[in-house]
Amino acid sequence: MKNKGLIALVLAAAVLSGCAFNPQQASLNPTLNISESQVGNNTKVAVQVIDERADKSLGRRGTAYGDAAEITAKQDLATVVQQEIEKGLVKQGFIVSEKADADSVLMVEIRALEYSTSTGFWTGGVHIKGAFKSRAKNADSDMEKMYRYEKEERVVVVPTAETNEQWINEALTETLNKLITDGELLNFLSAK
Repeated sequence: MKNKGLIALVLAAAVLSGCAFNPQQASLNPTLNISESQVGNNTKVAVQVIDERADKSLGRRGTAYGDAAEITAKQDLATVVQQEIEKGLVKQGFIVSEKADADSVLMVEIRALEYSTSTGFWTGGVHIKGAFKSRAKNADSDMEKMYRYEKEERVVVVPTAETNEQWINEALTETLNKLITDGELLNFLSAK
């Protein structure tokens, strides 16, 4: 009886790990949590986002034997991040403009949005992290700041594509939220 249960568990794990060999395209869908405000005081801000990652892949799915199929983004990451930052700034009273007309400039470098796996004896690890660097400039000075997010999940079976996408979007959302709700950065950008 014990052997039948063990065999069933091994077969289930084998079936579920089969998806680890299929490449995945994750849809980037961050959901920012930004309250409307007038902290921007109609300051004109130019926004530029640059993807500085060495590898444009988000990572690789994992198996008990290590890395498997690649995970990529369906959309251009820099475009998604720029659109979300601009929406967040507008919601907080800024006016997004061209660089020539701007009172302030916000350049954001995407340093990381990564999904990686590790193996353990009974469980595996899924590591998700994001990192953005902001470079802001107003009439008087410059300011640089890093925003990071990191999370580890312990799993018994290979996560589904939906779970991977959810975790990647969580990392993207949390990293963006840290940047776009940073009071010090917002006050710096609104100083004319």
